[in-house]
Amino acid sequence: MKTFFTAFTFLISILTMNVFAQTKISGIIKTQTGKHLAGAGIAIKDSYDGATSDKEGKFTFSTDEKDSKLLEVTMIGYEPYSKTILLNGTNINLIIELVETATELNTVVVTAGTMEANDTRKMAQLKSLDIATTAGAEADIISALQTLPGTQATSSEQGLMVRGGTASETKVYFDGMMIKNPYLNDLPDIASRGRFSPFMFNGVSFSAGGYSAQYGQALSSVLVLDSKDLETKTTTGLSLMSVGGGLLQTSRFKNSSLQFGGQYINLTPYYGLIKQQAKWNYAPRSYSGSVNYKLKTGTTGLFKLYSEFASGKLGLNYDNLDAPNKPHSYFNKNNNLLINSTYRQFLSDKVKIDAGLAFSTDNDSMKLSANNIGDYDRMGEARTMVTYYYGTLSSLRVGAEYYNSYKHQRFDYKTRSITDNQSAAFAETDYYFSRSLVARLGLRIENSSLMEKVNIAPRLSLSYKLNANSQLSSAYGKFYQSPIDTILIAHQNPDLGYQSSDHYILNYQYTTDKRTFRAELYYKDYNKLIKSDGSSHTNNGSGYARGIDIFWRDRKTIPTADYWISYSFLDTKRSYRNFQTTVQPSFAAKHTLSLVYKQYLTAMHSQVGFTYTFASGRPYYNPNNVNFMADITKDYHNLSMNISYLTRLLNQFTIVYLSVNNVAGFKNIYGYNYSTNGSIRKAIEPPARRTVFLGMFITIGGSDFNAM
Repeated sequence: MKTFFTAFTFLISILTMNVFAQTKISGIIKTQTGKHLAGAGIAIKDSYDGATSDKEGKFTFSTDEKDSKLLEVTMIGYEPYSKTILLNGTNINLIIELVETATELNTVVVTAGTMEANDTRKMAQLKSLDIATTAGAEADIISALQTLPGTQATSSEQGLMVRGGTASETKVYFDGMMIKNPYLNDLPDIASRGRFSPFMFNGVSFSAGGYSAQYGQALSSVLVLDSKDLETKTTTGLSLMSVGGGLLQTSRFKNSSLQFGGQYINLTPYYGLIKQQAKWNYAPRSYSGSVNYKLKTGTTGLFKLYSEFASGKLGLNYDNLDAPNKPHSYFNKNNNLLINSTYRQFLSDKVKIDAGLAFSTDNDSMKLSANNIGDYDRMGEARTMVTYYYGTLSSLRVGAEYYNSYKHQRFDYKTRSITDNQSAAFAETDYYFSRSLVARLGLRIENSSLMEKVNIAPRLSLSYKLNANSQLSSAYGKFYQSPIDTILIAHQNPDLGYQSSDHYILNYQYTTDKRTFRAELYYKDYNKLIKSDGSSHTNNGSGYARGIDIFWRDRKTIPTADYWISYSFLDTKRSYRNFQTTVQPSFAAKHTLSLVYKQYLTAMHSQVGFTYTFASGRPYYNPNNVNFMADITKDYHNLSMNISYLTRLLNQFTIVYLSVNNVAGFKNIYGYNYSTNGSIRKAIEPPARRTVFLGMFITIGGSDFNAM
């Protein structure tokens, strides 16, 4: 009996020891805002002990593990959590807060002044395909952006005019490299298209102000074009158009892709069918060839090389208002070359380097009546930027740029030229105080050897996320720009300095996956603008621009439809060039409205689009009016449409595309030219009341529109 009692006592002791050796772990899993989380996995690392939180976020389990162990908590959509706990048999009760994983939907981004067309960012206002399918734009990036708030509608001046700024105040960047001549041939009083196809890019960022310290030499705006990475498949693209044709071969290899192609444009047959208001004596003709090579280096490196050569000719007659029986004639042959190469590589998981080299030339050989005029631009460019990622979301960018630009002009036998070596350095950080609050602080320093001047430009943006779908942003920045080359080459003295503008921006944005609303107030203060008295130039000009831009996009309300509305109110005045006083300039309309509508007809494999644009009248100079720039043109109207039909031709994916610009044939007038004595005037009008484009685009070996 004694032996049995001893054995029983020993067994009870062992069981009791085991029970007492276990540690009970319990607790609650919740978010930082207090919401209980069900389904979180809780476990002791390197053991089988653990549990899953219930619908109230609670969990309980026991473990035989002892000493210090790592408790791990995981849940999809949240950052992993770990904590060292001491297992000694004493119950443990925990309250664990999980942090949401950073996504575009729950993390604030800097948005003041910037609108994006991007295929990878959910919060982007547009997709890259929107650029190509906007009625009236005819796949021209600049024309498509003119439907966004802050921009001026089409005018007689080429380029993008933003918030009271001239076209020269907007700069275009291609993979971070500045493009000096992004437009086709110059023409008197006629805007020309941009050089680049929208299908080359998967990201277009248009900043109407307050832009990053990475970019400079733009008083008003920057347009940042990010080209696609490696092409996804081997295809052959064939385009047959009412104005010409083109061929694009894409070859995809294991770690690289190569594109090469060419295009020939001849508008002679088209002008024979569509009545023109412009008096063409040589219809525009051009040919171009391009090579686009991309090489993946290692796991994170990518090298891109894009090269294009284009040559075009055109000519027209225009009225000589001082001698109506002796009209002026104009002819221009333009050759343009661009070589753009960039490289990016992660040196570690915290450090990335971007570098680039670019070279471009642009050569105009013009004949203006009896005079021979030459205009030649050449620019070499080098750029590097190092990005350091720190904390959870923050980053620091430090970079440097160097530009060597040369300009040569010839007027009959007289010549002149200038060379400018510009250098710039910048540093900028995106510092996240939390997922809801981010500040961007930047500083840019520039130097010009030609002007012998240095400028320092601070930039600041602050964005706060109000809730899951909306945020408030503000921005301030100082921006500098050299006088345009035609003034520098005429002036040839270093006493001219940088022009400057200060931007103040307040932005509200509401975004869901189907709807976007933006409202942005801005004020822009211009200083040291270039003024001319006819024989010399000074930096005595000034001005301002203020207003509000509103944008609404809806892809939800109307089934299979997509539309956006943009409205801009602009109050601007400036004293520059040869202005007699401070007035509203001729390129600025007070009110601009655009409505873009796209309807997808699934059963017909088609998309129909319409764009209506309104702009209030613009001032123009009338020498017969004692009040300078007091006359106003009539309002501008344009209704354009397009239709895309997707089909197969010889079993190959094919798009048939028809576009009609200014369907209603509105008679739009951009301003007036006057004879010297003011007795005769001539309206500045579009080269044609209406334009029609018909094209067929065939992709051999691919099945999606982007492959074109």
